[in-house]
Amino acid sequence: MPATTRHSLVHLAVSILLVVLVGGCAGQTDKPSTAASTTTVAPTTTTLPPLTAEERAWLKAIPTVSRKIEKSLEAISDLTPAAMARLATTFRSCTRELVRGGSPSERLQPVYVLVKKACKEYDKGAACFATAASVGIPFAGSPGERKQSKAIDCGFAAPGKAGLAIADAESKGAEIKAEVG
Repeated sequence: MPATTRHSLVHLAVSILLVVLVGGCAGQTDKPSTAASTTTVAPTTTTLPPLTAEERAWLKAIPTVSRKIEKSLEAISDLTPAAMARLATTFRSCTRELVRGGSPSERLQPVYVLVKKACKEYDKGAACFATAASVGIPFAGSPGERKQSKAIDCGFAAPGKAGLAIADAESKGAEIKAEVG
């Protein structure tokens, strides 16, 4: 085939292609395709899921630990070294039972922060009672008696400071529970 014929055939093919393309697009506007316009977006929901069993159990443990510590204080009739050692152990239960595992969820983080604050105070009190118990039974007026007395005062100060944070934690937990169910 001569070059001029081949050149003419290419022009003819390109012309036909342009006619088909222009004709196929005639009468259409720049709207998106119907497939794209029919996609729907699911509405976002603001309802929070109810508390999990783990979250409920953790919230329930807060007043339980608090009552355990209160009862241990009420049970002290004689402040012996053994009784002070028991108080130290009981005070440490706050951290053992409520803090070590961490917050059960992100939404309970405000409660967890308050619980950590309370347990920190109980831990201070536990250290004080452990110190007081380690002195044993000192002689009146001795340096050991002064050390023990100071440690006992420190130990008994802890429940007051910690109790406020625990009460706040219980209150915040009740708010969250009421909010999500």
